[in-house]
Amino acid sequence: ARLGAPRLRRPMALAGARGAGAGVLRRGLGEFAAHRAAGVPLWMFFSAMVVLSALGYYLDQPDGGASAFFIDNKTRRTVHTTGVDQIRYCLKVVLLVVSVYIEYGILFRPLEALKQKKDVSRSTFVVREWICLFCGAAFVARVVLQMMSWSRIISWVEVFAEAGIIIPLSLASLGFGAARKRAAAIGAMEVVGLILFLAGTYLNMWPEYTRHLWKSDPANAGRLYVGGLFGVCRHINYFGETLSFVGFAMATSAWWNLWIPIVMGAGLIVFSVPELDAYMSSKYVADWATYTQDVQCQMIPFVW
Repeated sequence: ARLGAPRLRRPMALAGARGAGAGVLRRGLGEFAAHRAAGVPLWMFFSAMVVLSALGYYLDQPDGGASAFFIDNKTRRTVHTTGVDQIRYCLKVVLLVVSVYIEYGILFRPLEALKQKKDVSRSTFVVREWICLFCGAAFVARVVLQMMSWSRIISWVEVFAEAGIIIPLSLASLGFGAARKRAAAIGAMEVVGLILFLAGTYLNMWPEYTRHLWKSDPANAGRLYVGGLFGVCRHINYFGETLSFVGFAMATSAWWNLWIPIVMGAGLIVFSVPELDAYMSSKYVADWATYTQDVQCQMIPFVW
């Protein structure tokens, strides 16, 4: 009987550890959902966005062509002209700003409450929180800046699913991770994370900016831009986007926030790259065939 006792205790210990882990997860999710933005609980905000996304999908009436969920070939082909198009544009900008507001609330509102109760010092170390807020605000500013050069419409699903769910949920998760490390000094991981965020932002913005300048020349109308970093990788901007969020997640000191760039990268590879390839191959038939032969790397430089 004594010889068998250790074998009995080990499964019980493992079960206890799993139960404790599940309890921590439930408490964490409950704490996250209970956060409020302008008095509205996050669970209520995201529930409303899910309903509006479903309604938006119905209103968009996708044509069944290549799609990356919130943007498809039909959306890319349709030019921004009507008042409704402007409303969607403005709604997306508003929701992007709300995303940063949600992140700010998660990062700093609990700290303000504790300071009022004098439970923490006013000199509490908050560098991590400011780095996280900088990354979130820089990301949103970059998206809004890029939107200013778009001639295509913005779909309802893009408004409510991307700007109302995906982006605010990501920034809220990143803010929540950083807030849980409150008062802890930053280290090498956070510094490297910030560097990767800046590098990824550059790889996303600079190729698109050089393409925008090239296309602004009337002599290049109807032609495919294959210069700059797009001569290295066909979707180098997607790689930059993913890399920036790897750095963002590292800067929060919460490794579990790597779920964001992992899901993002998988979504870009599985959905966005094929959708954009279908659009480009139909718009630039001859140029695209030559380009794909010359530049075979799709999204990850020198890898894929």
